[in-house]
Amino acid sequence: MHINMKYYIVTIGAIFIALGIGMLVGFNLNYDQELSKQQAAIIDDLDAKFEDIKTTNDELEGKLDKKESEYKKIVNYLNENYLVLIKDQLQGKNVGIISTTENYDYTQDISKTITDANGSVAYDIILKSGLTNKDKIKELNSALQLQLKTEKDVVNYIMSCLKEENAMDKLQQLEKLEMIKINYLSDNYLDCSQVVMASGDTNESSDKFTNIDKTIIDKLKEDGKYVIGTQKSDVKFSDLENYKKDKIPTINNSQQGTGKLSLVYALRDSVEKGNFGIGDKVDSIIPFK
Repeated sequence: MHINMKYYIVTIGAIFIALGIGMLVGFNLNYDQELSKQQAAIIDDLDAKFEDIKTTNDELEGKLDKKESEYKKIVNYLNENYLVLIKDQLQGKNVGIISTTENYDYTQDISKTITDANGSVAYDIILKSGLTNKDKIKELNSALQLQLKTEKDVVNYIMSCLKEENAMDKLQQLEKLEMIKINYLSDNYLDCSQVVMASGDTNESSDKFTNIDKTIIDKLKEDGKYVIGTQKSDVKFSDLENYKKDKIPTINNSQQGTGKLSLVYALRDSVEKGNFGIGDKVDSIIPFK
C-alpha cells in the first residue's frame, strides 16, 4: 500500500502537538502543586501569627481588667475617705465662691467642702437671670446713681464691690432687684485670694460664658486672684471647655469624693492648669504634685 507523505507529516505533527500539550499539562499540574504548597505554607504562617496575636491580646485584656479593677478600688477608696484626706488642707485659705447661674446652684456643697478642709469662705454669691434684664439695670442705675448698660457692666460692678469695704450695702441693692443672691459674705471677704467658679447650667445659652463667666475670670486675673472652674458630673450644659481655653483649671465632678479632693488640693497648691475628674477629657482623676 502506498502511504502519502502528507500522512506522515500530519501524523508527526500531531505527535509533537500531543507531546507539547502533555508537557504543558504536566508542567501546569506540577506548578499548581507547588503553588498549593506555597499557599498552604502562607496560611499556616498566618494561622500561627494569628494565634500569637490572640494570645497577646488575651494577656493584655487580662492586664487591662486587672488595672481597671485596681482603678475602681482606688476611686472607691478616695470617694469613701475624702474627709480624712482633706482634713486641715485649706487652713489659712480664704476662698470666694461665685455661681454663674441660679438654675444650677450647688455652692453650698462647695462651701462645705472648703470648711471641711478647715478653710474659710470669703463670700458665696449666685448670679441670677435678672442680671441681664434691661429694666432691672435701669432701676439699679436709678437707685445707686450708676450708668450701667449691659450685663457685663453689672458683672464688673459686682466684682468692684467685692474690693470695697462697704460691699454688702451695694450688693444688697442688686439682691433686692433679684439680680444676685448673697448666700454669705464674711467680715474678711477683702482677704480673699482664691475664687471657685461654680459653672454649668440646665439651659443652654450661647453668650453666657462670654458675657458673664469670662468677664469675671478676666477681672479676677487682673486682680491677681487664683481661679478654678467646677461643675457636677450630671450637668446638662457645660462651660468647662471654654474655661480650659481660658487656661483655667477645671473639675467636672465636684459632687463626688474625688471631685472634692481635686478642689481642695487644687486650692491648696494653687494648681495652675489641669482638667480633673472623670471621663475622656481629663488629665487625671485628682491633681498630683
